[in-house]
Amino acid sequence: MKLKKWLPLIILAVLKGLVTISVLGGLGLIVCGLSKNSREWIEKNRVADIYKVYPTKNPEDLFKVFPDGFGIRQSYTGKNGVTYELNVEGDPDTKKISGDLVKDPIGENKKVSDVSVEGKHYVFSDSNARTYWPIDSFLFQHWSLNQEYVNNLKNTYHGFNTQNGSFSLEYKLSDSDINNFLSLKDEEIKKFEISGSGEDYYERILYFKFTNKIEFFETIDKYSK
Repeated sequence: MKLKKWLPLIILAVLKGLVTISVLGGLGLIVCGLSKNSREWIEKNRVADIYKVYPTKNPEDLFKVFPDGFGIRQSYTGKNGVTYELNVEGDPDTKKISGDLVKDPIGENKKVSDVSVEGKHYVFSDSNARTYWPIDSFLFQHWSLNQEYVNNLKNTYHGFNTQNGSFSLEYKLSDSDINNFLSLKDEEIKKFEISGSGEDYYERILYFKFTNKIEFFETIDKYSK
């Protein structure tokens, strides 16, 4: 279970290297006139499934998209370099979404509070959690992604690994909705990355890096029986 909590960070750390190996090895295939290493193919065949979740105003509606359950992870690293991570799972039987908030997930992995999703907001067992966790809900409740939006972004990197199905795309992005969501009105988005592995919503990660070393990611993993 501990390794599972680290998985998004591990993917973010090694994904680009794996993709580069695939590109350098000449393993890209041509399908319907598009190379699997092309921006267009990756967006159409890997990124497009994200659009069915962003936006989802009510988190409970995710059970309609993922009837066998799902996992959601958010990570926030502040200006002080301290990272907190929120991990919740959607139980397909009870339709409850709950989990925990931990400090320093790669290091001490210290649990600081239980968390549940009630309505459209988080509820923490430790009321002090609000002092170091600035987020009250999921990004997909506030932000819309579709192909038209993505088409208007300048792509700065893209790659696909044909051996393991991992992919990564980086874009230039300036969007006040993201800054407002994270209460970072004076910070600039230095990097926006969409990455993951496999087909049909297996580990889809949205990663944002800001000035002052602030980082945030949200990842959704579809469960299956």
